Amino acid sequence: MRNHALFCLPLILFAVVHCGGDEGTAPSSSTTEDGGSAVTPSPTTPPTTTPTGEPTGPDATAPSPSPLSLPKTSAGCGKAATASGARGERRTVKAQGKDRTFVRFVPAGYDPSRAYPVVAVLHGVGATGAQMAEFVKMQEYAAGNAIVVFPDAAGGQWDLNGDSDLLFFDAVREDLEANLCVNRQRVFAVGFSMGGYMTNHLGCKRSATIRAIVPADAGFPGSGAGCGKTAALVYHRTEDDVVTIDKGKAARDRWIGIDGCQKTSKPLDAFGFAGKGCVAYDGCPTDTTVSWCEDTARTAYKHDLRDVYRTPIWQWLDSFE
Repeated sequence: MRNHALFCLPLILFAVVHCGGDEGTAPSSSTTEDGGSAVTPSPTTPPTTTPTGEPTGPDATAPSPSPLSLPKTSAGCGKAATASGARGERRTVKAQGKDRTFVRFVPAGYDPSRAYPVVAVLHGVGATGAQMAEFVKMQEYAAGNAIVVFPDAAGGQWDLNGDSDLLFFDAVREDLEANLCVNRQRVFAVGFSMGGYMTNHLGCKRSATIRAIVPADAGFPGSGAGCGKTAALVYHRTEDDVVTIDKGKAARDRWIGIDGCQKTSKPLDAFGFAGKGCVAYDGCPTDTTVSWCEDTARTAYKHDLRDVYRTPIWQWLDSFE
């Protein structure tokens, strides 16, 4: 059974609000009466090149290397490592000369000769990686078959239009690859609310290293110009009263266009998604599929990544061999 005290966190601790978060805007926060944060948009102009110098364009036509071109093992293979405790372990990396932190979960029974996938899980505005680990618990749903990390946004907010959190993600990935045995072809990102916006940003700008993404209850920041192709499963609550479902549908449609899929779809019944309102779009490239899950459940918490979707989400990610 779900712990309802814990699941009040999306409304309070996580301050997952991205109110109005129009596409192409970067958020700034203000304190609400309940002590959370509300997000108001401030306009930015999308860059004309990506952080790696790739050209941008009106669609998703910019060439991008694929994670499948990377080796399946990392420099950390063969190095011993201790499994993390129940709360994981906090680590620090340098990004743009600043200390940035994340919570790392090395699975029980870690085998340094086995190349593990990585799942980065991104929290909502005002939260921390440790709180997200308690909320979504992807380290448990992966059941010992992945290295799971929960990065901390600077000041509780992700940089949705700039480079700073892209470079932070690069630093986290490089730290994992140097110290653990990572399958470099199987790096994934999952994000909720503002973390879902950041997950879309990562999928767009880091398609050379991220194999698949799951943005939940989020929109798509920026115009999508210069995006590389990335497999995407977009989740949204029908009743979401914080980030409305039109934002999720717009993000879904962006990925359909970016990945070159058709607008027709079939029910997605694999991975435990049967009966959960999920479809897979036709005509997508094999390695960059697009799926959509509309969660129609009527519950007290309308802005949520419900637990019954989390095992299927992990199994969908794990299907990318």
